[in-house]
Amino acid sequence: MQSAHNILTFNPLSHLTRRAGGPIAVLFGLSLVSNLLMLTGSIFMLQVYDRVLPSRSLPTLVALTLLAAALYGFYALIEWIRARIAARLGGLIDERLSGPLFEASVRQKLRPQPGINSDPVRDLDSLRQFVSGMGPISLLDLPWMPIYLALAFLLHPMLGWLATAGAVVISALLVVNELHSRRPAQATTIAAVQRGAQANDARSNAEAILAMGMLSAVSSRWEESAAQLVATQQRAADRAAFYSSITKGFRYLLQSAVLAAGAYLVIQGQISGGLMIAASILTSRALAPVEQVVAHWRGFVAARQAAARIRQTLAVFAIRPREMDLPLPTRSLTVTNLATGPDVVGRRFVAAGISFSLTAGDGMGIVGLSGSGKSSVARAIVGVWPVMHGEIRLDGSELAHFDPERLGQSLGYMPQTVELFDGTVAENISRFQPGYNTEAVLRAANAARIHDLIASLPDGYDTYIGENGSVLSAGQRQRIGLARALYGDPFLVVLDEPNSNLDGEGDIALTEAMIGARKRGAIVIVVAHRPSAIAGVDKLLFLQDGRQAAFGAKENILRQITHKPTAVGNNRGSADDVRELVNTQA
Repeated sequence: MQSAHNILTFNPLSHLTRRAGGPIAVLFGLSLVSNLLMLTGSIFMLQVYDRVLPSRSLPTLVALTLLAAALYGFYALIEWIRARIAARLGGLIDERLSGPLFEASVRQKLRPQPGINSDPVRDLDSLRQFVSGMGPISLLDLPWMPIYLALAFLLHPMLGWLATAGAVVISALLVVNELHSRRPAQATTIAAVQRGAQANDARSNAEAILAMGMLSAVSSRWEESAAQLVATQQRAADRAAFYSSITKGFRYLLQSAVLAAGAYLVIQGQISGGLMIAASILTSRALAPVEQVVAHWRGFVAARQAAARIRQTLAVFAIRPREMDLPLPTRSLTVTNLATGPDVVGRRFVAAGISFSLTAGDGMGIVGLSGSGKSSVARAIVGVWPVMHGEIRLDGSELAHFDPERLGQSLGYMPQTVELFDGTVAENISRFQPGYNTEAVLRAANAARIHDLIASLPDGYDTYIGENGSVLSAGQRQRIGLARALYGDPFLVVLDEPNSNLDGEGDIALTEAMIGARKRGAIVIVVAHRPSAIAGVDKLLFLQDGRQAAFGAKENILRQITHKPTAVGNNRGSADDVRELVNTQA
């Protein structure tokens, strides 16, 4: 049995964590050096007030100034290096996760899971942008705050306690900010995903929207989603600005309070004027990382939630690489007690109890009323939908045991809705393989009987077809989709209603293509509504209400269906299609 646990358990995040450990350790070390260098200001002011001014020594002032300039120059170099490492760490995250997350987003479209309602690519952008910015650097500066506070205690206990009390207040503000930022950040993410989904749907259905005067209505729905996104973003931004402003104002107040306390201690003769100024600068520096963290907290919350969703998405949709590649199938396809559907968690069977066996050269048509599970079976056979029960075996090996990418070389699939990609005709037929084989493209086009049609296009095989093949007619897209399915002489060819947009000439070409594939040893499976679709097969699988009703030689199954009129009489909307198919082929 093919299960989600067998396939969907690979998580690239563990490897990324190991790779990122080195840069993070370097950043931590550089943060130590950077924060030590930030003591330059306090030490410089202490020396100026306590040594230069009383002695009126210009050489000492010049020497201290040059030393401070050199230290600040070194500090600038360290900060530049830290920023570059952070940017490259973000690049490493994108390098390691962009591919798996893009693939996961494609699988997520076909297998929506409860609790996973996000755009993995958008989540990766949020995570990379945060890691590449100053947010992580401010977090790495935060652990050095106790060191600055300890130095304040060394200057005078009163100054130390005052700075510590300020740090406690600001830390409390940080915690409150965290608690109040979670929900707005989640709402913003959900609103952004919904708006993006509506925009994608509108572009995909542009023809229907424009033809039926739906543009205003669809635009209104999108504007509502956009307004909701803006509102959630404003709420999140207002809350972040509120806490950032309070934190900044309190830090300035605290700095002045430390200065006032230092002045009192100077008047009492307990510290010098230089220590007073140094304590004020030191306190300000001690609390600066907290202020920076508050300023970047919105991005931190968004990145943390994005990382959690990425981890969840990869745990469900990432495919574990196969350590051993099985030989590509060449002999048989066996389906035993198959149950399948779109939802792994909900266990909703759209089709169940499906069993049949085919060998090289066989052709099988899947027939039945609309909603009987024909397309569901086709999707399960090519691995698009999960096997919830039973098994699918190619040459005796379970479908789950093959590497999906490699197995795709032996599979040809044409879904009900043929969606082509922005590129040339040749690129689409070759499945966008780098350095595709020109002879294989021509062979696939000839097998689909579409070479002459392609030759009539403005640039032949180099004709750009636009997004989703927009410059082609529905029939042309379907026939190019057939050529794509036949590219590479696949062993298993599954066609889902391949002639829904074809004319008589296209029907003949389809039948010849199916017969040609069978002659070279391929197994051809076709989901059929129109009678001409099963002209090139020798076996039929008849489904009724999501269950297998009959399987066998085409002539026998057609006679069986003909003698059981109730099998097609329960759904008047589609019964005529099946009767036409039966009467034409019987």
